[in-house]
Amino acid sequence: MLKIYQSNQMNFLVTKLCKKIQSKKNFFNKKTILINNTYIKQWLEIQISKKLTICMNTQYVEISKFFINLIKQSDYKLKTVKPSIFEVKYLKWILMSIISKKKDCIFLKENGIQYNNYEFCLHMANVFVKYIFFQPDLIYTWEQEIKNNIWEKKTIWQKKLWSVVIQKKKNSGITSFTEIINNFNRNIDNSCFLKFIPKKILIFSNTSINPFITTILHIIKNITSIYLFQYAFKKKKNIQIHQLIF
Repeated sequence: MLKIYQSNQMNFLVTKLCKKIQSKKNFFNKKTILINNTYIKQWLEIQISKKLTICMNTQYVEISKFFINLIKQSDYKLKTVKPSIFEVKYLKWILMSIISKKKDCIFLKENGIQYNNYEFCLHMANVFVKYIFFQPDLIYTWEQEIKNNIWEKKTIWQKKLWSVVIQKKKNSGITSFTEIINNFNRNIDNSCFLKFIPKKILIFSNTSINPFITTILHIIKNITSIYLFQYAFKKKKNIQIHQLIF
């Protein structure tokens, strides 16, 4: 089950969140609240403490880190592998290893790309991670060799560079981004994996949930209860929306 609370009033969202935290059935159980960043964590802790006299066993985890870890737990091949393609700090070094070999970078030179430096690798690591989280459909079209006239001309060299990254990671058990998501979907009912998914997932977000995380939420919504408290900017005051998605 996925239940979404949207409002342009943060206080309304905090109140709804507190009601779920205060549930008598789970009062003493460990509670995990997924958040965007550490800044919202500090603010949220203060707001919750104002509304609840006691808030025990509560931990805060960044949304992206939580779900990347969940993906790792779903596939035994990934458990011993750093999730390199999801994180800039790992992906940039994969790119550094690629540009160190001139034969792997001929296509970059042919496209007039100045690639032989650390700044290029850091920039492209950030670009690829943004694609994964905000434009996963683009990565999918690359890996499935689907023609897309909108992106083809602008990103042809990026597509080739991404394929080289995936080739580098094949020895670590990562075949492609698409295959990672497909494996996650296939393994979702595996009893060994289910123990890693909390019975209740609380998400407090002051921004829109990106397409990648939205995909994961829809995959797991039938095996757990997900409550999303999301700030939605509206010109009218006191806009409140409840959505229940099965």
